[in-house]
Amino acid sequence: MTKRISLLSMMLCIAAFCCLTLRSVAETPNGDRVASGDADRPENLLALPGNIYCGAQPEGDTHFQTLAEMGVRTVVSVDGAVPDVAAAEASGLRYVHIPIGYDGVDHEAGLALARLVREADGPIYVHCHHGHHRGPAAAAVACIAGGFADNEAGTKILQRAGTSENYAGLWRDVAAYVPPPEDAKLPELVSVAPVESFVTAMANTGLAMERLLLCRAAGWKAPEDHPDLDPVQIALLVREGMQESTRHLDSDADEELRRWMESSRATAIRLHESLKVNRVADADVLIGELQTSCKQCHRDYRN
Repeated sequence: MTKRISLLSMMLCIAAFCCLTLRSVAETPNGDRVASGDADRPENLLALPGNIYCGAQPEGDTHFQTLAEMGVRTVVSVDGAVPDVAAAEASGLRYVHIPIGYDGVDHEAGLALARLVREADGPIYVHCHHGHHRGPAAAAVACIAGGFADNEAGTKILQRAGTSENYAGLWRDVAAYVPPPEDAKLPELVSVAPVESFVTAMANTGLAMERLLLCRAAGWKAPEDHPDLDPVQIALLVREGMQESTRHLDSDADEELRRWMESSRATAIRLHESLKVNRVADADVLIGELQTSCKQCHRDYRN
């Protein structure tokens, strides 16, 4: 009987140790992925040096409460959507909004991230929409700005987060980021920054589409006068631009407009996937479909 009690006690101790170990991974930023598959936490949660985390957008009060229980004090959105400030504040968290695009971390955002790590209460949680691309890039810049990582370590953060190499601007800006001097004038940190409207998002998508047409005219290669344009990367920007434009539609938008936007988004996805595997014949057809769809939509809703 005594041996059975001792064995049971040992098993309980081992179980308790395992739970404690899992919890310490979640609460100690050490570069490891945190408790994946837990519905109470934001997806793709990654712990980084300097008490910085990154991941997907928190969904609902439970996610914000979990972040607070982990010790997080400041939540940073780099997404274009308006942050849920009220939900964060209900859990005692401050929200900071520093929106960036898929094409890179612009100079102003780099300055704001430097101010963030110098002044905001930590630990800090940085998120985009899904937690794979923009959020990890901004978090990597924050780590560099705070002196917790160098540029090489910053790019390794992108590797761990699964950031696509097709988002060349994000990789470029993390690799090249230089923290501003201590006396530099840095932008104010705000809870809700001016965000892209539907019109702005569509304008950015239109610019990417123009560049993609240049690549098609060059045989789906970088044009001689624009050697920096990679067809697959530009197609990805068109794809993400259509996604962001759809997200920015007003809640009372016409149903026909929604159907056209969704159809264009699906075509942009197929176009990008075709170029990824060099199916240029398919890409020729799909970009024609996308142009037609855009012209029809512009005729009825923009012109």
